[in-house]
Amino acid sequence: MVRKFRLLCMVLASVLLLGSAAGAAEKKVVKIGFLGPITGSNAAEGAAARNAFQLAIEEANKLGKYPYTIEVIEVDDQSSENVAVAGAQQIVSDSAVVAASGFWNSGPAAACIPVFKDAEIPLLIWGAIRETLTNAENVPYITRSAPTDKQENIPLALAVLDKMGYKDWFVVSDIGSYGDGNFNAFKAELAARAITPLGEEQVPEDATDLSAVAQKIKASGAKAVYCGSTVAIGSQLKRQLFEAGVRDVLFCGISGMKTDDFLKIGAPAAEGTLVVSPGIILEDSAEGRAFVSLYNSKKYTPPIGAFTPYAYEAALILLGALRACGDAPTAAAMTDAVLKSKTVGIMGVTTFNEIGQTQNVAAYLNVIQGGTWLPLEKSEYQSGKRKFGGK
Repeated sequence: MVRKFRLLCMVLASVLLLGSAAGAAEKKVVKIGFLGPITGSNAAEGAAARNAFQLAIEEANKLGKYPYTIEVIEVDDQSSENVAVAGAQQIVSDSAVVAASGFWNSGPAAACIPVFKDAEIPLLIWGAIRETLTNAENVPYITRSAPTDKQENIPLALAVLDKMGYKDWFVVSDIGSYGDGNFNAFKAELAARAITPLGEEQVPEDATDLSAVAQKIKASGAKAVYCGSTVAIGSQLKRQLFEAGVRDVLFCGISGMKTDDFLKIGAPAAEGTLVVSPGIILEDSAEGRAFVSLYNSKKYTPPIGAFTPYAYEAALILLGALRACGDAPTAAAMTDAVLKSKTVGIMGVTTFNEIGQTQNVAAYLNVIQGGTWLPLEKSEYQSGKRKFGGK
């Protein structure tokens, strides 16, 4: 009986030791929120951004350089302000969350900023470009690694207004915060050059029948059309202009249109579309090529979009801030660490100014040639072999 008791004690002791060892081996979990349109009309951009963000976090966990496991709470905001706010509230209610990153649409971003500010959890915006999202009232909790709508429209204006010399314009956007910001930013560039548009039109964000707008453009005699909207509006407007016989015009716009979804309208209708993109041509730098190779090796869908690198960069910024916070990061420590961060990433060095806006601003132009997007400088439009409309 005594022998059996001793054996039982030995077994219990072994179980306790194993349990203790297993508990010691379990890492603490630190959570970061991610928000973007993973489904819906803007899924091509949002899902690619999600892929890149998760990729950076997975690589960091794999290297084991953090004394905890980093988990991402993923929220599909569906480009909806209500859905985004519900997702933001879910994120801030989790006590393990120390930071978050989002959005592609400016409307959901603006709606969620109060949620993160009230919770005192830092939000790093990776894609929404409305200029007013970063300001003195929102700092230090709100920062942004992407350029603003004004910063995006300037290089486009320099190209199409100053270099190409187009003067007869029709300006179109949607009525949402993204479209309205771009609408006003490009009109400011026109006004600075004493150019008055021949026509202006702002349409609902979910508009699909743009034939009336196409007819107005046709009747105006415009030689160039600016579209400050997303791919959903931009691609349909370009298609319906083509169907209306409006083909000898320059059709240009903002980064929200640069996704492979634009190509679905067909090569003839899409041909010659000129769009500004934030960042750099990834293939022109070693860091950019490494990112493209890593992303493509995962067989992700959709492919890399205009803001995919910014989502990856946002993850790198947050990872650097986590490292700066030591073994026990908190939301308060992360707020300070993100704002003061200096991150060497795939697009150079990112730091933030006094209102939390990135000081690393870069952009380049893209054109659709033969059914695919190409950097303008590597296209036949740049060499003069092909001509933009309206000239």
